[in-house]
Amino acid sequence: MSVECNQTKMNLRVELDWRTTLATVLLFPTLVSLGFWQLERGDEKAGLITRLEERRLEPPMSLPAALRLPTDDLADRQVTFTGSFNAQDFVLLDNRLRDGRFGYEVVAFVSADALVVPLNLGWIEGDRSRMTTPSPELPDGEHTVRGRIYQPAGDAFLLGENKFPEGRPAIVQQLTLSSWAEPMRAAFERPVFPYEIRLLPAEPTAFRAEWAVVNQTPAKHRGYAVQWFTMALALGLAFIFRSSNLAAWLRHRLVSNGS
Repeated sequence: MSVECNQTKMNLRVELDWRTTLATVLLFPTLVSLGFWQLERGDEKAGLITRLEERRLEPPMSLPAALRLPTDDLADRQVTFTGSFNAQDFVLLDNRLRDGRFGYEVVAFVSADALVVPLNLGWIEGDRSRMTTPSPELPDGEHTVRGRIYQPAGDAFLLGENKFPEGRPAIVQQLTLSSWAEPMRAAFERPVFPYEIRLLPAEPTAFRAEWAVVNQTPAKHRGYAVQWFTMALALGLAFIFRSSNLAAWLRHRLVSNGS
């Protein structure tokens, strides 16, 4: 296919190569789609940050009050309760990294009136070689604590089974409370609060309890979007110049106009 335009004895020609055309048709929309996907992810992360900041300003609520809320309105709600700790009743969430260091998150099962609450006390460092397992010193007896409800965005990736351990302390991959509901109820002989509660960083019973709101900032997602759009633009320009004599035609026209 060719398009001709008279311009001081040089014609603009378009000659399509099927390989180049096919590659462009396949890659260009993919790159553009990835760019818009990153923009959407950035907007989602910005929404999560905004929600957390708004709920930090709200007074903490009781556990029964939290249970009366719709499920989709629970994330990041602050709660307070008086819980009874058992220094040996906890699990370690495996392979949690902080600042490039290997460790665990400590989740205690705390009695709060008629409920058992999975309370994440924060991060502790572990032995990267896994030759030893840490033995964190948990509080004992009753303590008043404040935390926020954590709801994961989706199902965690698991390597094999992740059953609720009959004996504790124990190491587990993830806190899969929905699948643990029945064995936990049988083990504790009472209902279990259905969501993980993460201690606030300033709580005296916390370990290292600084929680990242998002794994990547909205600005980083926007930066990735710019990269994808830039690659799409570069591909489009490469296709145009490879499939035509546009560069030579432009140079010739500039010279002709200059003369």
